[in-house]
Amino acid sequence: MESCVVSVSGGGMVVMGGWGDGLRCLNDVQVFDGGTQTWHRGPSLPKPCYAMSAVVHGDVVFVMGGLGMDRAVWCADIRDLTTAHTHNTQQSVWREVPDVPTKRSSVCVVDGVLLAIGGEDQDGSKTSSIYGLHLDEKKWRHVGDLPFACSMVDTLLLSGGGLLMVDGYTQQVLKITVQGKYYCTGIELIKLFSGLAKLFPITPIVQVADKSQKEADERGLYEEAMTKGYVETSVTKCLILGAAGVGKTHLKHLLLKKDPPQQRVSTGLADNPVRAISFSLAGVGGQEDDWFVVDDDQALLKVVGATIRDGGVSMATSLDKVVGSFPKMAILVSSDGAGAFHPDPTPAAVHVTMDTSHQSRTVSIEEELIHHINHSSGKEKLFGVKWIQFIDSGGQLQYHDILPLFIQNPGVAIFVLNLSQELSHHPAIEYYGADGKPVSRPYQSSLSHEQILQHCLGAIRSQDARPLIITVGTHRDAAGKCSESIKEKNLKLKALLNADSFRILYNGERLQEVIFAVNGKTPQDEDRHVSKVLRQKIASICPQAIYLPIAWFGLEVLLQRSSHDGILYLVECQVCAKSLHIEGDAFSAALHHLVQHNVFLHYPEVLPQTVFCDPQVVLTKVTELVEYHHKLLHSPDEGVAAESNLVTFRDHGLLSVELLSKFPKHYTEGLFTPEDLLKLLVSVRAIAMTSVGGEFLMPALLPHLDSGQVSKYHQQGTTLVVKPIQGCIPSGLFCCLVAHLLSPTNQSPWKVCMKRDKPLCLYRNCITFQLQHTTELVTLVDMFSYILLHVDEMSSQVCREIRCCVHSGIKSACGILKYQGVQFRDAFMCPGASCTSDPPHVAVVVSEKKWICSIVGDQKGDLREDQLMWFGESGVRRQDPSASVAAVIPSKCWAIGLQLDLTTAELQAICPQHQGLANHHRAFGEIFDVWRRCRSLPYTWRTLIDVLRSPSVGEVLLSEQLTSWITRSDLTK
Repeated sequence: MESCVVSVSGGGMVVMGGWGDGLRCLNDVQVFDGGTQTWHRGPSLPKPCYAMSAVVHGDVVFVMGGLGMDRAVWCADIRDLTTAHTHNTQQSVWREVPDVPTKRSSVCVVDGVLLAIGGEDQDGSKTSSIYGLHLDEKKWRHVGDLPFACSMVDTLLLSGGGLLMVDGYTQQVLKITVQGKYYCTGIELIKLFSGLAKLFPITPIVQVADKSQKEADERGLYEEAMTKGYVETSVTKCLILGAAGVGKTHLKHLLLKKDPPQQRVSTGLADNPVRAISFSLAGVGGQEDDWFVVDDDQALLKVVGATIRDGGVSMATSLDKVVGSFPKMAILVSSDGAGAFHPDPTPAAVHVTMDTSHQSRTVSIEEELIHHINHSSGKEKLFGVKWIQFIDSGGQLQYHDILPLFIQNPGVAIFVLNLSQELSHHPAIEYYGADGKPVSRPYQSSLSHEQILQHCLGAIRSQDARPLIITVGTHRDAAGKCSESIKEKNLKLKALLNADSFRILYNGERLQEVIFAVNGKTPQDEDRHVSKVLRQKIASICPQAIYLPIAWFGLEVLLQRSSHDGILYLVECQVCAKSLHIEGDAFSAALHHLVQHNVFLHYPEVLPQTVFCDPQVVLTKVTELVEYHHKLLHSPDEGVAAESNLVTFRDHGLLSVELLSKFPKHYTEGLFTPEDLLKLLVSVRAIAMTSVGGEFLMPALLPHLDSGQVSKYHQQGTTLVVKPIQGCIPSGLFCCLVAHLLSPTNQSPWKVCMKRDKPLCLYRNCITFQLQHTTELVTLVDMFSYILLHVDEMSSQVCREIRCCVHSGIKSACGILKYQGVQFRDAFMCPGASCTSDPPHVAVVVSEKKWICSIVGDQKGDLREDQLMWFGESGVRRQDPSASVAAVIPSKCWAIGLQLDLTTAELQAICPQHQGLANHHRAFGEIFDVWRRCRSLPYTWRTLIDVLRSPSVGEVLLSEQLTSWITRSDLTK
């Protein structure tokens, strides 16, 4: 009684479950063999149940919805069910399928999709929901709703491709045609299937008489919007910054009107953007503080569906208008300026096996959007409102140096500080794992709250965007325990921010306070009011409007659902996009938009065929390295074998493929490997190849050298200062500069100076390098406000080129970090005898021979001889013209030698012996000595100037500069 029956080929059937003698619920399976007309016992169900629903698809039977099954779904191969008795085995052949969202659902299969129709909610009430499961996926998705709630449903597949459904309780009948996606009334059903109607009474469903036309209208809206529709909107990237443990994550939850986190978990490098839409300034709902948070693909589709339904979609815009609305097509232009990026087909060496599952996912997205067009509330509209992207970042100093490599150009920067601590306080750095427990002992930060703010402001000032600066103080209830009052903090921060002319959000109309004080952990009404004010201010920012095709939102969801653990081949992205009619330049523009706003990541220069549909694939890999390094360095229980490569990782920040392989998460063979991660990190200058066993140095992981120990490199008169015109060194720039100097992008890469197989001086803020093929040393020191260059042995032959290398490296680092607004100039520690300014400060070089004090303007003077060496002027004599050329064009010694009538044999004897930065000068010296001795050409400045102007050398500008210098110096021969 109340068993479930399915028919099988050959006239057989399978009877499952039901009631037995004594009203005992059964898990029996009985199989009827149509050929032999006999019954035999099949493999039992996983547990007793009755009143189930079952369906056969291909060679598999699916069972769900029975009392006793709860939400479970089982399946088994029919062959295993019908032949198990011949093998004399009771081994279970039933397999579990992901649980269905509703209990007591009816099951059927339409177009390869397992449908669960109706059933009961968790509270036992009937539901109208229809859920679908693609047989190659592991997740049920909502695909539609019936016009009435029902359970205990019987279904029958029709030969014409439709579905007949009968509610066992109310006897309501519904026909669903799969292709047209419309409902038919019971009356129409009687006319179509009069013979079938005689078998049972039918109650017409008059309330859905207009359903067919309504569904057709909604489909028309969808198709028009997806092919021609676009929305005009704006996107504001809101980056939350601050030291570790100050309450950044609690603040984000407060702004999004979410409950605060229950336990403390350290944020990694950065969280994925959480997008929210504000309505309070959009004319929807008056002045309500109403935000809709878009934190999954269902919410995104809901927003798009509401926008389509309520007329927020404009039609028939051009791709040129869409692309032209973007502030900068940065991602479409390669870093070397080679031109627009158009994704190439997959190279022959890459073999991608494409399946057709994206087609079913496209259909699923289509059905979900049509559902939301019909059922959305109307509040979640895209048009007329602002998209706000909240990005929470890690507070550890390592993250501050790495974050600008991945998250750039925010429209709003929220700096968070702890009101219970002074601005000069160096906060304790702690790291908490996913379980809320500390992974190591705390340690003191090398920078204070104020210095961390200055570092962040340096980065923000240097980027193209001019973001709004918001300062939020947490721990409002403990502010009174601090010796520095909120008023004093306001005065300091206001002076700091006004000094650099930032866009500041003031707390109140008097423009006196910059701090917004809140309690994020236990928010009260006062704190919620402050968060409401901040939301309204953030939403009022009006960045440049952009035009986004509606189909791009569908593409974002489709690619995320199609990805392999968050990663796709580029060609897979193109195939998915094509199913939404997005091809060619339209696909390039769509990918650019998704990358620009950190929804996706793509690095065409190094991983052209890999698209990260989930940014955490990359961000998590960096987080793993920082967290593990932190654990090794600060955990007393973390033992490390002396011969292990973990020693060099812990002590010197050195990585290897072997080390990266210890963290297998997100790696996908053929798509993203440890070798690929190294390429990516090298390309963004997060790491650089070293001469130490083929390992890679990650400067951000190096320990910080105490300022007292750094002072030994502060030697007046022998040290050049490179100083930003405004503020301090932007966060991340020094580490990026170090990576550049070690990399092949530096014309003659430097190397870390080693002593007894250990680095001589290797810290995050102080590194000693050895120039290639020479014993000469140069030390770079990050002094927070400027960079010091100290050369071990002063020489006019190398000082100028070292200075040029550093300036070139700074320019390269600024290009990687998008620090377009930062400018550096040369300086020296102030030599003014009567200058009493304290602390030590610099004198800026105003010409190649003059300096002026940066504090006391009337203190100025001439550069000394040792200072002139950095500009290549000291030691240039009439008999030594080689120094004037070697310092500027070191790589052209061969071409110049040929023009000076040296033979190929002579040059071959000279040049191979002198490769590397400093030895180019020695090569020039020997070439010019041969020229002087042979006298085949006059040994004069005029000869050298003619050589520089020759087509094979092509240094016309240098020849003109040299002519001018010779004239001023009265060196006419």
